Amino acid sequence: MTAPVRSFQQAVSVRNPQVNIRSKQVAKSFQKLMTREEAQREWFAGLLWKAFPEATSENEVAELVAEVLTTEKRPVTSRGVRNWLRCENTPHFRYFLPVLAMAGAEAVFQMIDGEE
Repeated sequence: MTAPVRSFQQAVSVRNPQVNIRSKQVAKSFQKLMTREEAQREWFAGLLWKAFPEATSENEVAELVAEVLTTEKRPVTSRGVRNWLRCENTPHFRYFLPVLAMAGAEAVFQMIDGEE
């Protein structure tokens, strides 16, 4: 019974150069993914600012967005919106379309054209 365990441990402990190559590739892919996610968060934060151009501070934008997006079943807090504005959290997709509608048609065309 102990023989299979020893052979398994030996197989695991053998260094395989392919593992290092794959782990580097995974790390690079993950870094690219993170930068895309950060870019998407920044784009969404920009949409929040565009939705309320009359707002002068982060707190004011957070209060206005939270008030507009809050429903009976799903309350949105100004703290959560501030996290979106600071690119600390990613909003749920259900908030994407209402914010896009608030930001206006120009934001849709900029998204299609790939502009900021």
